[in-house]
This record gives sequence, C-alpha cells and structure tokens, in this order.
Amino acid sequence: MPIEKFLLKKGLSTKTIKLLAKDKNSLKINNITKSINDYIKRNETLDITYIDINLANNIPLSNSPINIIYEDDNILIVDKESNLPTTPTYNHQDSLASRVQNYLGNITFRALNRLDLDSTGIIVIAKNVFTENILLNKCKIKKNYVAVVEGKVKKLGKIDAKIMDDTILKKRVVSHNGLTAITYYKRINYNNISNTSVVKCNLKYGRTNQIRCHFSHIGHPLKYDTKYGSKFSNGKFYLRCFLIKFHHPYNNKKIKIKLPYTLSHN
Repeated sequence: MPIEKFLLKKGLSTKTIKLLAKDKNSLKINNITKSINDYIKRNETLDITYIDINLANNIPLSNSPINIIYEDDNILIVDKESNLPTTPTYNHQDSLASRVQNYLGNITFRALNRLDLDSTGIIVIAKNVFTENILLNKCKIKKNYVAVVEGKVKKLGKIDAKIMDDTILKKRVVSHNGLTAITYYKRINYNNISNTSVVKCNLKYGRTNQIRCHFSHIGHPLKYDTKYGSKFSNGKFYLRCFLIKFHHPYNNKKIKIKLPYTLSHN
C-alpha cells in the first residue's frame, strides 16, 4: 500500500505525515529514500527520521518534583497535585509542563489529557509525536473521576448536555449550540450532615470542565466550585482522575493505573 496510507493506518495524524513528506530524507526502506507516495510491501520495514520542530515552545523550566507513577521509553504518567496548572498561566509560572520538560529534557510537552488548576490525578504524557498520534488515534483511553458535589444526587445518572465556551462568563456553559458531552455517574457515598455526595464519573467526549459544568447544570455543583455555582467559598473543590486504562501503543500490553482517593465531604 502507499506509505501515506500505511502511516494513517498505523495511527499517525495527517499533520505529522505532511511534516514527514516535507523532509525528503525522512522515509527509508532498505536504506533507500522513499517519498510519501511510494509503496511499502508486506514484511518491509519503514525507517523514519523525524526532527521535532515544536521543541521551542517557550515553557519555563521548573525543578520542582513530579509524582511519577509509570514511565517507559515512550510514555510518562504522573499524578498531578492540586494548585498546579497543567501548562503555565498568567498567574502561575510553575506548571506540570515546566516540571516535566525539566525532567525529560528538550522535548515538546505532549499531554494526552488536561486537569484544572485544583483538580488532581492522572495525566498521560507522550514522549514523542508518534506515541502521541497513536495514543490519540488508535488507543481507547478510559478515565474515571471522583468528585464531591452538593446535595444528594441519584444513585445512578447520565447527564447528556452540549457544552460550549462562554467568552463573556469565561467558563463552559450548557448550550444547544455546543459540542456533545455525556457524563455517566454513580453515587458512592452521601453525607446528610454536609449534604454532599461523592460520585464516580466517566465521560464520553471529555470536554473542558465537563464534570464541573454538567453537575452545575443539574443543580449539584462541586462543593467550593464557586465558578460553577457553589454557595461555599471557603475551600477547594474535589475532583480527581483516579483510574486510567488503555493498551500500550507498541506492545499492546494492558496498562491500568488506579490511585487512592478520599471520600471526605470537607
């Protein structure tokens, strides 16, 4: 089949393939230079040379520690702490990206998922563009979250509401003009003294702020999440990505990571 089709089938993005096509020496079979339109035959090996042009992304480095829970030649998985943005912001120069790039060296920060400033838990990071492409396009990454919300929610629930970005309110809002988003949840604990529920969630589509926006939409915002309607303001909301499952992009080994979480209702 054509090399371009072969690379698409393997999970590389069209953007990455276009970058490879621009470099006349990036593709070789049996040490013979090939173009993106040449063919690759069964049992042949395609050698790829790729220079990451996105290295200079101007992220300041930080030598603060990171909590590594898995690492191999292609993947790094960490447990992000609270009060740490995934990437630098105007108010926070230190970030997970700053720490990871300092740890790994001069590579592009390629997080497969993002967590809010005060959210904690699992973030998967690809060490190179090929791993990033394959994880995004070929591997089904399943993530589970736990959150503390106000009130007593149903034992089992599904929130199906489209989400869009409101630039005036500077947050995500439910709107029929938004992107499809579905949140499945299960109540695992209820405290009648604090009137709060602990819920486990898994997402379909996984939009920015989806859990926070969806629970606010049904009248059960995360406790202390004043941005999304909580009436409590003297603490931090609790949202944690505690479970992740996927198959390794190269050896197909099942990777399952489960982190501890609290049932505290604050």
